[in-house]
Amino acid sequence: MPFLSDYEQRTVWKYEPIHGSFHTHEGLGRKVNPDGSYAPFHGSTVAFRPGKKCFRIIRLMMSVLYQKLDGTGMLAIPLPDDAIHMTLHDLVSPEMCSSYPAEAYDPEVVQSIDRAAGIVEDIRKEYAGRKITMVSDRIVSMVAKSVVLMLRPQTEEDFELLMELYRRFDEIQSLPYPLTPHITLAYFKPGMIDGDTLGEAVEFAQIDPEKAPVFAFFPEALTAQSFLDMQSYLDIPARICFCCDGGLNRSVMAAQILNYLARERHLPVIGEARAAYPSTQGWPVREQVWNTLESHGIRPDRTYSSAKYLQDDEAALFSSLVGISGGAMDRIARLGLPEERVYHASRFFFGVRDPEYGEITHEQAFADLYCRAEKYLDDFETVYRKHVRK
Repeated sequence: MPFLSDYEQRTVWKYEPIHGSFHTHEGLGRKVNPDGSYAPFHGSTVAFRPGKKCFRIIRLMMSVLYQKLDGTGMLAIPLPDDAIHMTLHDLVSPEMCSSYPAEAYDPEVVQSIDRAAGIVEDIRKEYAGRKITMVSDRIVSMVAKSVVLMLRPQTEEDFELLMELYRRFDEIQSLPYPLTPHITLAYFKPGMIDGDTLGEAVEFAQIDPEKAPVFAFFPEALTAQSFLDMQSYLDIPARICFCCDGGLNRSVMAAQILNYLARERHLPVIGEARAAYPSTQGWPVREQVWNTLESHGIRPDRTYSSAKYLQDDEAALFSSLVGISGGAMDRIARLGLPEERVYHASRFFFGVRDPEYGEITHEQAFADLYCRAEKYLDDFETVYRKHVRK
């Protein structure tokens, strides 16, 4: 049976209207507290970061649902923008792991993330340039735990590629249920749900099949993640995009310094450099950059030996985007990303002056960036240790 036919047959329930009263799933209390806040729920997963179009539409759907259901007390607190993702494969969680809450649980989470990160890296290289196109399908109540937007692969080829990537992670955690691609819009608060009121809100936000948005998910946007609860996720490794005006000096040095320090401190962080303006695309990185790095014992990786403009569809490839200059912040702002993915990391690096025009020397830029990179990694390590619990 073709993949898409099988998907349609096993998800035919999505067309059933939501009505009547029902009680939330008994397992929801593990994720959501009675007051609608999120309970500790530590685990690991593999997910796609959304692109610009996907993020904006999902945020709109979430806003509509919360506006329509305001005052009903049915929904948990809104998920932060940075928690929006499409899960590819669940890994270790209190629901899936028989060792929970034994002492072996946290090491099992860490091991699963390490293995998943390695598989993700292979996928990013092997499938670079490919994409999986998904059609917005239906907004539904998912197993009485949450409201989600279901996503349907647009073609058989999209479904085959999605499943090909999915099966790569079965060796870590084989799941007892099939993949049903979706993006979570809201979690219920544990208790009774007024299905009639919920159904009206869902129908108001529902997708018109004739105008269903189509989203592209890229293998390079796949990431292993650790989560502390349903609103606190951390990409491992964290991929940081440094952006300055020309992509010839500051962003390159920042990425090289960060990668060097992260290796020294055994932290899963990877930096790359981009330019805020397309006019420098392909220009060679200044030789002074390489010389300065080498003079400080940093053997530079010349993979990106020329300036590379920050493209719109690259936003989903990174955990955080760092604007070093005003021009870079303007460029990143046009990508429409969650604020957490921009401003938290940018505050460490914004304002480093440009050695391009002799305002400061490359040596001075290096010293400034090195100090800032150390402070950023101090901050990252605090968050990382909470997630991996080593």
